[in-house]
Amino acid sequence: MILRSLIVLTAGALLALDGFCQADPEASDLESKSRQVGALFDSIAGVDAPGAAVLVARNGTVLHVKGYGFANIEHHVPITPQTKFRLASVTKSFTAAAVLRLQEAGELNIDDPVAKYLPDTPNGGRITLRHLLTHTSGIRNSEKDPLEFGPGERLNYSNAGYHLLGRIIEKVTGMPYEDYLRTSIFEPLKMHDSGLDHYAPIIANRAAGYDRGASGGYLNALPGDMADRYAGGGLYSTVEDLHRFDQAFITGKLLKTETVAAAFTPVRLNDGMEGSYGFGWIITKYGGLREISHGGDGTGCNTWNAYYPDQGISVIVLSNVGMRPAGPFPNAVDLAHKIADIYLGDQMRPENRLVEIMVALPVLQSYTGVYRIEGRKEVLDVMGDTITFGVEDGRLVVFSPKMPKAVLCAESETSFFVQQENGNKVAFTRDAQGLVIGVVIHLMGVVELRGERVDK
Repeated sequence: MILRSLIVLTAGALLALDGFCQADPEASDLESKSRQVGALFDSIAGVDAPGAAVLVARNGTVLHVKGYGFANIEHHVPITPQTKFRLASVTKSFTAAAVLRLQEAGELNIDDPVAKYLPDTPNGGRITLRHLLTHTSGIRNSEKDPLEFGPGERLNYSNAGYHLLGRIIEKVTGMPYEDYLRTSIFEPLKMHDSGLDHYAPIIANRAAGYDRGASGGYLNALPGDMADRYAGGGLYSTVEDLHRFDQAFITGKLLKTETVAAAFTPVRLNDGMEGSYGFGWIITKYGGLREISHGGDGTGCNTWNAYYPDQGISVIVLSNVGMRPAGPFPNAVDLAHKIADIYLGDQMRPENRLVEIMVALPVLQSYTGVYRIEGRKEVLDVMGDTITFGVEDGRLVVFSPKMPKAVLCAESETSFFVQQENGNKVAFTRDAQGLVIGVVIHLMGVVELRGERVDK
């Protein structure tokens, strides 16, 4: 009996040892990556602070999903994967999907002029639905303002353009925007935690919104009805529901594969130049990898939804704190990129990153001075209507009364990019005599601001 027991125990120990030796290395790697994601939130661990929900997936399989910080600081309600966040401009991906579904059903054509559906729209005979989808319409903050540029000539982000798309959806379907999204997208995809973010109704598990106070603490974001942002930024959702939408979009469950391919194709401007926006998605690169994404920035929230098609990796970050002023952890886009570094860093190609060149000091000094910026109110409210360029340690720097100092790296003698790889670029213009007279600022590849030098 003793011998038999020893044999059984020995065999069991060997089996256990064999199992230990054959532990799944991928599972161990994923656990390590999850810990690295968690470490990004170390600054708010044990602190009364807002935070974010994060979801990472590969080819539809969730690798990491977790909440960090509080959905409601006053009541100490933690963020979970079921917490509902304001999506802000990530809403545009849903609006575009709704328009494309209607096109597939033969209810509209994106190359139709806006006037076909909304006859009283200024310039509606010149602007097509395609222009609205790709932010190439020239429409400013209000559709009643004069066009900023001719349709198709340039790309400049327009919330008003997406508001028009919402109205066109309603005109074609005979349904309110939110009802059409609910019946055609949310219910079929079992997105039961998504909708238009009306302020007054009680919405279970909705995160409170916060902004960073001047003294460093957090303040409740000013109340407001996000539903007023409508088809350009009025939805709420969870990371899990947003993942369902992404997968349905990517895999052709929501739209035909050829429609998806068109949505993920950068717009072509009138002069043949390529823009960085498709139909409801920003098309760019991060770390040399193709990135299809969209972000949102609103009162008490900031969001980022990214997909790396060649690797099949999705990264979703939904946060309940405004982007400015900066808090103790990065904003959603920076968090998403740090998470992408964790999961895709070994596949990123440094040679495809922006490369800094050295520019002679006299050239840099020719750009220093104050520039008055023309642009949309919501942008100028954040950065101010004047910015100043200076030179520090052989590099150009930019700052304003409302904006912290940022270091610029030269990619040519006239074009510069922000040190962080976030799509923000600056280019200077000169007159016939070679004097610097202006600046063009590109934010995230989709917002263009122009400034005139005022200290000449």
